[in-house]
Amino acid sequence: MLTMMVFMSRRRGTFTLLASIMLAAAGCNYQLHASDSSNVARGLRFVAHNAAFDTFFADLHEEQITMLQLPEQERKLRMDLASDLKLSDSATTTVLAERAAAIAQGLAVQGTTLKLDVEGYNAVDEADTAAQMRVNGTLDGENFKFAESITRAARSELKLLARLNAKEQTLQRLAARAAVLEAETDRTFATSDPKVLEEVHRNLSDAKLLLVLMEERRLDLAVDAHRTVERLATAVTTNPALGASNEAPLVTFVKQEPPREKSAVRKPGGGPATPVRGAAPKSPQETNAPAADFEP
Repeated sequence: MLTMMVFMSRRRGTFTLLASIMLAAAGCNYQLHASDSSNVARGLRFVAHNAAFDTFFADLHEEQITMLQLPEQERKLRMDLASDLKLSDSATTTVLAERAAAIAQGLAVQGTTLKLDVEGYNAVDEADTAAQMRVNGTLDGENFKFAESITRAARSELKLLARLNAKEQTLQRLAARAAVLEAETDRTFATSDPKVLEEVHRNLSDAKLLLVLMEERRLDLAVDAHRTVERLATAVTTNPALGASNEAPLVTFVKQEPPREKSAVRKPGGGPATPVRGAAPKSPQETNAPAADFEP
């Protein structure tokens, strides 16, 4: 008995099963004899003993393994945020957003408003994504941790989304290569054993199906990540005007200052300085420094 990989298309409301070496979703076991399926369908790398074909199947297998890991990565991001917000691990995006909105509204009542700025929904490189929490007021203690957690979660989701966006082109290129190889299969393996030719055709056929399913799964995950960031941004933003060109300088996060070195008092007569208790007074540069938006 082999463990099956489940690709679920929410857009079509259907489950499509394809054999693989790992469990990718809710869990489904399915009896399948090795003689009834191709290497690709069983999640194995197929070797045709031809450079062009073998390179394709190696690249396909690498993408298949990567796609199996992405749902767990997305799930872990939500679990981490749920833990920070003191919710159960199974909390949905809606529940996470509702808790975040409640905390943000509570802060607004106390006079501290927030705005989560995000960039890079369509990025294909993690470096082109960004999430920044703008604050008008003060934050400390648990409230500071809350804003930090929301910002970190948004950034992580955006980075995951960028990787998923990049995979769209990767999967398209693999599909194009599969079509080219399929057209060349009969000629390339004309002198091979008919069983070899049939095996190559079967693995290529399953590869094309797998690529369609991987694209559907990629899109589902991308929609989830995009929706999560949007809902978090909407939930915590209690002052959409923050960051506007006509906005006054912000008062940003109040972080606990690290221990300062003890200042010194010079003895009468120019003798050596002696330390005294207490923090050193702020320098003019520190006093007049402009506020900056928080970036955890």
